Amino acid sequence: MTRTLVIGDLHFDNKPYGLLNSQKGTTIDIYNDALKSGPIDDVIFLGDLMMHRKPYPRVLLALKEVVDYISEKSNVFILRGNHDSETKADDGVTALSLFESKNVTIITHILVDDASRRVYIPHYEDETRIKEALAAVPKGYTVFGHFGYYGSLNSAGDNDFFLTPADFSNFTILGHIHQYSRRENIALLGTPYTTNFAEYKKESFYGIIEDDRLETFPIEFGPRHLVVDYDSVEENLDWINDGRYFTLLRINIDTVNEDQNNITELINKLSAGYVEIKYKPLVDTSDELVLDSINTPSYPVTDVTNSLIEEYINSSTTTIGKDSLLSGLKLIHENQQDRN
Repeated sequence: MTRTLVIGDLHFDNKPYGLLNSQKGTTIDIYNDALKSGPIDDVIFLGDLMMHRKPYPRVLLALKEVVDYISEKSNVFILRGNHDSETKADDGVTALSLFESKNVTIITHILVDDASRRVYIPHYEDETRIKEALAAVPKGYTVFGHFGYYGSLNSAGDNDFFLTPADFSNFTILGHIHQYSRRENIALLGTPYTTNFAEYKKESFYGIIEDDRLETFPIEFGPRHLVVDYDSVEENLDWINDGRYFTLLRINIDTVNEDQNNITELINKLSAGYVEIKYKPLVDTSDELVLDSINTPSYPVTDVTNSLIEEYINSSTTTIGKDSLLSGLKLIHENQQDRN
């Protein structure tokens, strides 16, 4: 009887310092944790092993260490995720191909494995290819994929797929979506740890398939993002400093007038791997945003242009300078293009 470990998107990244080592150690710990209840024949990674399409060499080296470690005892199957693809060309080109070996299969395009009764569908920008592949899956086969369906939000909070549950005739386990959920015959396994501060409340799991049944297990170690108000940090030090985790901590402070010496003293009590301070509010919410009703179009805005953004900034009550906001927006766009 085959026993399979399934792990969601790893998003290995070398920033901030210490994160990559924690991600590597956590992935190996998940494997060893799964081994405690029996041998693992196969390990399936559901895609997005890298955070960026053009990974740093140390990211590839960390992934190689993980793959080499696991493939000594188990067969490894790695789906190509959107972050793993060199471009959006759907040509299957990925740096993950460097890891292919006797016990490691890199799935760059749709793979039907009749021996295991499994179908692997990597990420495609062309959703039609995914839909056609799902429709062609033989009855009784299990599907592993890197995509979502309408209603399952990606890490940016968007619907980037328009497949529906009706398109899934077979039991399917998906990566790409960071939040764990089960719906009908679809399992969204989620990431094995948080990948940004927006996910700070989410729970993380890995999956074991045995007797054609998926059982999930909570992951209570590794990287985690926490968001805590300044006034609550002191009373939660034990939780924040929990040694099982590599903690990325954001501290919200109500005002820039807070005593800096007190802040420094508090930070010195923390053993988090990364700490950032966020001051709030950055926008004066006492006044409402008022747009020019004469020049504001009555039809819905579907195209966000630079002129629209500039109009919003000019009409807002933020105390931050317009040039600073536009400069920050430009930086966000450049970083997003780099991620994509």
